[in-house]
Amino acid sequence: MKKKNLVCVSALCALMSFSFVSCDDDNEPSLNIPNVSVTNVSFTDENPEALKVSGTLNWTAPSSVDNVTKYVIYGSSDGTAKDMKIAEVEVGTHSYAITDVVNIGYLLVIAANAEGESSVYASVRVIDFVKDSSFMALYFLNSGNMGNNNSSLYMYDIEKDEVVPDYFLAQNGRGLGDTAQDMIVYGDKMYIAVYGESTIEVTDLKAKSIKQVKTEGQPRYMVSEGGKVYISYYNGYVARLDTASLEVEAKVKVGRNPEQLAVSSNKLFVSNSGGMDYSTEVGYDKTVSVVDLSTFTEIKKLDVVLNPTRIQADEQGNVYVVSMGNYADIPNTVQKINTETYEVTSLTNCPNATEMAYEDGKLFLFYAQWGMSSPAFLTFDTKSQSAGTSFITDGTSIQSPYSISAVGGNVYVAESDYKNNGDIYCFGGDGKLFKKFEAGLNPMKVVLAQKDNI
Repeated sequence: MKKKNLVCVSALCALMSFSFVSCDDDNEPSLNIPNVSVTNVSFTDENPEALKVSGTLNWTAPSSVDNVTKYVIYGSSDGTAKDMKIAEVEVGTHSYAITDVVNIGYLLVIAANAEGESSVYASVRVIDFVKDSSFMALYFLNSGNMGNNNSSLYMYDIEKDEVVPDYFLAQNGRGLGDTAQDMIVYGDKMYIAVYGESTIEVTDLKAKSIKQVKTEGQPRYMVSEGGKVYISYYNGYVARLDTASLEVEAKVKVGRNPEQLAVSSNKLFVSNSGGMDYSTEVGYDKTVSVVDLSTFTEIKKLDVVLNPTRIQADEQGNVYVVSMGNYADIPNTVQKINTETYEVTSLTNCPNATEMAYEDGKLFLFYAQWGMSSPAFLTFDTKSQSAGTSFITDGTSIQSPYSISAVGGNVYVAESDYKNNGDIYCFGGDGKLFKKFEAGLNPMKVVLAQKDNI
């Protein structure tokens, strides 16, 4: 296993220092606030989980510790802000074991005593270690506005801590086209469904185009399994793309205007919305198609609440569906499908949602129906089948949530007003805002790409 060793980045110089003399006991020697800094700070992240940090923090004591009684360790986003207090250790200690700390860019070590903390301190940059990985980036897929040919892909360089806008354009000398809808990472490639272009854009993990796959229908969403990428076409089909040949090798007819897909128990579950028939006598669809992956045939249609659009699978053999209803007397409804018995039940303890994402046994959902005074955010534990409170714990306000992604132990909520560039809020496992990114117009998806020796 390859490790990235980090050395002391900087000692931050103070502009002034303050002293305080205790008046409580004239016989007790007074302590001044320290004005010294540790040196030689180093840290090696040994945690293979993306964006989660574990390892030993080391430092050398100041030349004089006369006024120092302890060291305070903070996590910081920028190397100066004391964003997260991690620990206090006694003077004479020269190391500390960091365990499963989420979302920090720097570690600070500050000499201190009962009177306060030194304004001179040392920091070390934390470079996230991922097993077998020398490249890691977050990508933000921005849909743009339909018909305006302004989809885009932004890249957040984790190591440099910077967002690179229009990254696909910079890598390929052309844009994505009209209405990018979905994006997944599978193996050493990325797949982008561009609805308005009837194209699947296949790239390497640095967003360099490998092939544009023309599709017979307008692609909506994708899911991967067994060396294949399955794509919903809005004309009522699901296509199977082989990831070696990058050819569409088969397609199967499902319901009307299929949206998201999920794989469970060697079956593909497809949410059929019928969204294009909303104003006709036919109306919305209200089915989920079940496709056997071995034969690639539809074996069943399950009845659900009107207008199903979002679907996710857990590891316990369940699939979760969000039906949007009719935006009037039939509300948004969250349902669970048992993938063996095909029983469909509404989740009474998690009744309503607009969007959802899944990671590591939890659904992350928000409910933001048109006309609501404020959106609601919540979690649902798929193992205990219990609904939790909001996954946002620090009071961060998001008035117009647009999409949600869960990746690398973090939850990303995108906000959009449909006219200007949107923002993406990154929340750590503790539910606190770690970082806010500016994205493009109508951010649809956040994905994590990582690979060794690209």
